[in-house]
Amino acid sequence: MAAGKQQPQQLTLAVQLPDDENFTTYLEQQNDSVVRWLKRIADKSVTETQGERLTLLSGASGSGKSHLLHSVVSLGSQTTHVMYLPLAELKHSDAEQVLAGLDAFDIICLDDIDAVLTDPDWCYELFKLINRVTDAGHSRLIMTASASASQLDVELPDLRSRIQWATAFQLSPLDDDGKAKALTLRAQWRGLQLPHDVAMFMLHRLGRDMAGLLAHLDQLDKASIAHQRKLTIPFIKQVLAI
Repeated sequence: MAAGKQQPQQLTLAVQLPDDENFTTYLEQQNDSVVRWLKRIADKSVTETQGERLTLLSGASGSGKSHLLHSVVSLGSQTTHVMYLPLAELKHSDAEQVLAGLDAFDIICLDDIDAVLTDPDWCYELFKLINRVTDAGHSRLIMTASASASQLDVELPDLRSRIQWATAFQLSPLDDDGKAKALTLRAQWRGLQLPHDVAMFMLHRLGRDMAGLLAHLDQLDKASIAHQRKLTIPFIKQVLAI
C-alpha cells in the first residue's frame, strides 16, 4: 500500500464466507484459464489496462461463480484490501450506501449483479462505481452474473456498455464425474475420505445441484465426527435416510 494512502473502511455488513471455498477446493477442469486470470488479479500481477480492471464471470447456478469469488477473497486478502458483496442478498438495501467508497479497495467482488440490474438506483450507482474504477486504475472489479453482458436485462443502457468493457469468462458446468470429483476434493479439505463411487452414489440419489450436495456433505461431515464413521454408502443411507 502506498504511503499516505487512505485505508479503505470495511462496510458494516454481516457477510460470512465459507472457509472451505478457495482455489484449492475448486475443481478447474475446463475453467483453468479463469482460475489463472483470477489468481493474477488476487496477487495484483495484472497490467494497468482497462480490460484487467473489470472482469465478468457468467454461468448457470452451480457453475462455481461464488466459489471463485470466495477464492479471490481468500487469496487476495493475504496481501491486499478486498471487499466481497452478495448483491442478491443486498438488493433491498440502499445502493448508494452499499457501493460508496468501494473504489478505495484493491479488489472488489460483486456477486450476482443481475439481481439488481432492473433497479434504476442500483444501475446508476453501479455505473458510477465502474467509472470510478476505470478512471482511477487502482481497483480491480470482479462481477458475476447468470449470463453474458449482452444477454442481461439491464435497466440502464450505459451500464450495459460499461459491463461489456469487462474481460468476460463463461464458466463451463461440471458433468457428473466432475461433480463427484468436486465433492471428493471438498471432503478431502475437511479431512474426510469420500471414494469416487460413494460420491457418484450421492449424485444419483440426492440430485445434481452442487449447493444441495455440499449441504449434505456438511451434514455427513458432522455425523462422521459424531459417530467416528467413514463415509460409506450404508452410512450415508443411514444419516440421510435415503
